[in-house]
Amino acid sequence: MTITATTTTGAAQRQLTLPDGTVAQLHGPLEPGVPLVVLLHGFAGDLASLTRPRHGRTSWRDALLAAGYSTLSYRQAAPLGTLEPNVEQLLCVAAGPLSADDRLRRLPLILLAHSRGGLLARAFLDRAAAEPALRGVIDRVERVVTLHSPHQGSGLAGLTIRMDATARRLQTLVGSLGLRPAVLAALCALSASPAVAELAPGSPLLRTLARRTPPAGITWHTFGGISADLGRLQTLLGSPNGPDHRPGPARIARTRGLGELLGVLDRLALLTPALREGEGDLVVADACARLPFAAGHTVNRLTHIEALWDPALHAQVIGLLTGRDVLVAA
Repeated sequence: MTITATTTTGAAQRQLTLPDGTVAQLHGPLEPGVPLVVLLHGFAGDLASLTRPRHGRTSWRDALLAAGYSTLSYRQAAPLGTLEPNVEQLLCVAAGPLSADDRLRRLPLILLAHSRGGLLARAFLDRAAAEPALRGVIDRVERVVTLHSPHQGSGLAGLTIRMDATARRLQTLVGSLGLRPAVLAALCALSASPAVAELAPGSPLLRTLARRTPPAGITWHTFGGISADLGRLQTLLGSPNGPDHRPGPARIARTRGLGELLGVLDRLALLTPALREGEGDLVVADACARLPFAAGHTVNRLTHIEALWDPALHAQVIGLLTGRDVLVAA
């Protein structure tokens, strides 16, 4: 697949347009020897997830640019779909600008991934390592950093999938759960999603990834969260009609029933560690965010969404990339 690059305002900011219309944003000085950080958003996210500030908090892109790195960011082909189309898309990015663009094809690479983006990084590297034409790209990947990724599955996804089998019974519990029928219908729609099923512990996707040996020479570091503070989450998400409303990973929860959904999560906390304070981030339990082959793992008292904008987490990751020891466990 041919990928066309078009220059926008100067070398520090360019757009790379794929034939399917996907537009990737390239920012930074692109200095020789300084890694290019490829940003991979999570399920239900988009290009803005890792590039746009929120509530006065800096984005991952801006934090990395301030530290002297360049970034490549884009919206995945199927943010709400299964992982495979997103793997194919990233393989095309690797075969296109990362291999052919004169300013990119010699730069070292770092993959920084939030949530399901970590699974995308693993699947991509596994597939790319088997393609001789991408050997040069694989050899340039120095490090992969995953943020709150469901490597062993998402407890919330698993709970949602289990709801599918009892959806009819749940209809009778609308009153006791405090859910209006429309909100319950949204939950039931999620429970029937093949993409959500992929994220449930023990899914075929996760079993397949667990059997794969990652390419040699790449250092992995994982981060997990252990805050299930619903109040902080609701404040960060804000009002769906407010001035700070933006598309992104929280849009799936931005319904009139947000308060009701958060209330239900609080009541279901006993059913999965992902929802328990000190064990999970409301989506992924810290134990499930770890990888057996990772060089290290860091835990913070953050919810799943907070990992997108937390300045302390930014400092930890940038310290890791630059060799400064600032990895303070929660």
